[in-house]
Amino acid sequence: MTAAQRLRVGLRREVVILVPVALILLVLLSTFTLFSYRGAIRLLQEESQQQSMRTAARLAELFAGQRMPTTDELRRVPPHIVHLALVATDGSVVFERGPESGADLLAGLSIEDLAEPMATGPTLRDGWITALAPIVHRGARHSLRIDVEAEFLSRQMESVRVLTWLVLGINGGLATLVLLFLRHFLTPYDTLIARARELLPEARPVEDEMTFLVSSFERAVETLRKDADSSGDELLALERTLGPSLESGLLLINLSEEVLALNRAGAAILGVVSPTTPTPLALVLGDSDRSLFDLIHGAITSEQLIQRRELPFRRDDEQLTLGLSLNPLRRDDGSTRAFLVLFADLTETNRQAEEERVAASLTQVGELAAGVAHEMRNSLATFRGYLTLAERSPDEESIADYLTELRRETDHLHRVLEDFLSFARPQSTRLEAIDLGVLVTRAASDPAMGEYPIVIDAIPATIKGDEQLLERALRNILHNAVQACADLNPPHPVEVTMRSDGERVEVRVVDRGAGVPAEIRDTVFQPFVTGKSTGVGLGLALAHRIIDLHGGRIGLEEHPPGGTIAVLELPMAPGPGTSTQR
Repeated sequence: MTAAQRLRVGLRREVVILVPVALILLVLLSTFTLFSYRGAIRLLQEESQQQSMRTAARLAELFAGQRMPTTDELRRVPPHIVHLALVATDGSVVFERGPESGADLLAGLSIEDLAEPMATGPTLRDGWITALAPIVHRGARHSLRIDVEAEFLSRQMESVRVLTWLVLGINGGLATLVLLFLRHFLTPYDTLIARARELLPEARPVEDEMTFLVSSFERAVETLRKDADSSGDELLALERTLGPSLESGLLLINLSEEVLALNRAGAAILGVVSPTTPTPLALVLGDSDRSLFDLIHGAITSEQLIQRRELPFRRDDEQLTLGLSLNPLRRDDGSTRAFLVLFADLTETNRQAEEERVAASLTQVGELAAGVAHEMRNSLATFRGYLTLAERSPDEESIADYLTELRRETDHLHRVLEDFLSFARPQSTRLEAIDLGVLVTRAASDPAMGEYPIVIDAIPATIKGDEQLLERALRNILHNAVQACADLNPPHPVEVTMRSDGERVEVRVVDRGAGVPAEIRDTVFQPFVTGKSTGVGLGLALAHRIIDLHGGRIGLEEHPPGGTIAVLELPMAPGPGTSTQR
């Protein structure tokens, strides 16, 4: 059979199903629409009759009395009233307005029968609504008749009558057509019954064919389930092949969260016994830490991968760190047949990594201490030199000069110790909401910048951070930029710009100085690395430490026309931008 033939067969089957359904829906929809339309026309007729009765009653009140209606009163009759007549008890017309009518003006009623206003019509023959209202004229009971034009309503009633017969006739034909299609619906059902009897000839016959179909389906499902259970042998073969050769844990779990296999290394890590038959995961883990069960259960329920996840795990009285990955094992059709969990004990690995980190920290502290000792040794040599000079030249003027130099050297040593303490042991961060734009502007106003021009384009950017630490980092960066431009003539302003993408704020500090020397470009953020003859080398290192504590990044870039760009990034909350200039 070709592809085109298969397509035609499939389309024919769909038509057999869809055409009767569409016909049934069409019959229901058309019938509902017809009766809704009839109801709407009936309501319109009743409302028109009520309106005519109210008009007749209002005119009856107007014309009641001892006199005939005046011309002005007749002019007040609404124009849609095509005929108006006052009829006496004997049927004679007292007065009449509009075309004369040979019909019974009382519509077959006597004056005594007319106790309140009434209305009839329109009919298919007469295209108006007739309303009667009792009236007392010159002491005797009369009847006031009005005929209101309703030709449009009459045509609508005629249309409803025709549509009723037409729609009901068509719906009857469609219902007959649906009955002819029923045999196509019954054909697949009869085929299922015949096929089930062929496959299960030993089945006990039952009177209810539907019960027979259900029981046959249940037997087929049970057979498929047994086949699926037999496929578990392949998984067990996988575990027997890989399990003994792995030093990490291997865990096979089926869709019912039953453990199919657990290798020896995995059982030792978890401190449990490997099951020999499919056992629920909760029973295998027993009283161990629930965190492992919750993680695996959540991944199996959502059928999601777990890649390189670490979690704490308590085995008896010992606290471990497990590294875990979970992957679904799929069949050729893409469906999941089981889950493979690989895990390992990372406790010792993490301990060694922590020891290496501590060793690296001690090495860095040793380098810092060596740098501070070098600076202090230089300062002490300077102190000793000036004291020796003071001993040799004890006059007051010389001693004053020496004391000035000693004070300058003391300030330098104080700065070295202060930066060292800030870098080695920064104060605890006190997180609070800070407008980074305001903080940048305040840092640029530090008297240490002198009168050097700084142009700021800031935006309000609310971040969470320690105000004092961040201001110190910004002052150090701005101070380096100002010092880099100190020899420019004429001076070129240091430019500070801010921008945000809604999640992070970026601060760029641009100077037009000589740039960072190539020999220290890769180590400029390390302690005691400086390209200035009078620098200590802790300013940028301290700024890097503070920005890192706040979850941000800092880096230096070359400015193409010449100079350096310091780029800071910090997490922030979005806000509107403003611009200021200093």
